Amino acid sequence: MAKIYIVDDDRDIVESISMVLKANGYEVDAQYNDENVVENILEKKPDLIILDVMFPENNSAGFEIARKIKSNNLLSNIPIIMLSVINERGIYIGHFSQQDIDPSWLPVNLFLDKPIKPSELLQHVKNILKQ
Repeated sequence: MAKIYIVDDDRDIVESISMVLKANGYEVDAQYNDENVVENILEKKPDLIILDVMFPENNSAGFEIARKIKSNNLLSNIPIIMLSVINERGIYIGHFSQQDIDPSWLPVNLFLDKPIKPSELLQHVKNILKQ
C-alpha cells in the first residue's frame, strides 16, 4: 500500500489523520516540525505528502517547503496535499483555495482547510493516488 508522509506541528491532527490512514491500509510516517523536510522525504520516499502551512517559527513554512520539494528533481513527482487552518486564522489577506495552486507559487495538488472530516480526507488521498 502507499506510503504517506505528514508534516504538521499539531500532534493531535497528525495522530487523527494517521489513525484513519493506517486503518485504511496506508503506511504513515510523520514529523512535527519544519526542519530538514526535504532530506527526510528523500529518506522516507513517500507516495504522498500531507503538509501544513503554519509552523511556530514561520507562518508560511509550508509554502516554502512545497516549493523546495517541487524544485527537487528526485521529489517533484510526489503529490502534495496542503492541509491548513491558514484561512481560519486570517493571517493573510484573502482566502487560499484550489484557484491559488500554481507551479511556482503554490505547487501543490490540493489545498484543503482544517478541520476536515476524516472520510473526506481519505477520499482525496484515494483520488490523488488513483486508488
